Amino acid sequence: VSATSVGIDYQFDNTDYRLNPKKGNRLNVITTVGTKKVKKNNEILALKDPSDPAYNFDRLYDTVKLNTYQFRLQAEAAKFFPLGKQSTIMAAVHGGFFQSGNIFRNELFQIGGYKLLRGFDEESQYLSRYAIATVEYRLLYLSGQNSYFYVLADGGWGTDASKQPHLNYTYFGIGIGLAFETKAGIFNLAWAIGKRNDTELNLRQSKIHFGFVNYF
Repeated sequence: VSATSVGIDYQFDNTDYRLNPKKGNRLNVITTVGTKKVKKNNEILALKDPSDPAYNFDRLYDTVKLNTYQFRLQAEAAKFFPLGKQSTIMAAVHGGFFQSGNIFRNELFQIGGYKLLRGFDEESQYLSRYAIATVEYRLLYLSGQNSYFYVLADGGWGTDASKQPHLNYTYFGIGIGLAFETKAGIFNLAWAIGKRNDTELNLRQSKIHFGFVNYF
């Protein structure tokens, strides 16, 4: 598969402090559009079926669009609501949309883990579309300007359009976390438990997530 695309990235941030905001808004939108070409595999075309020598393996490509388009969009928006002198509530939404004549597994968004949808393994959820909401209560400035304790809740839905029929999921996760300041950056530790609509809630499958943000 070969693809050619162009994209636009837009960012907006008017928070009071980039690394550990108490109030303000953030927005990030990334979009790409382009064309995709599927090349036939010569090794597949050369295959022979001993039980049916006349069969042409080129027919395997009959249901595949060899030349098609692709469109990808990701967006994140967050708002921070200050509560008193040392607390804030962060409310955010994250969305992704991928559309193409053919959708393959390696083209899907991979979410789950520390960055998005805590309570699930890192990048374990393969989705062509998703919408995830996040709410965090943060107790700020515990041991420095960049340290805070937080309680989190993530929830939303996703679709895997690479399968037929399409697979649809709903997600929910809750947990707690701690971000603390070091000389090199901010270390983030979170414990969370997540549930997908086709699984049972199991405390033994809760996850511990680690993250690190470098200072620049």
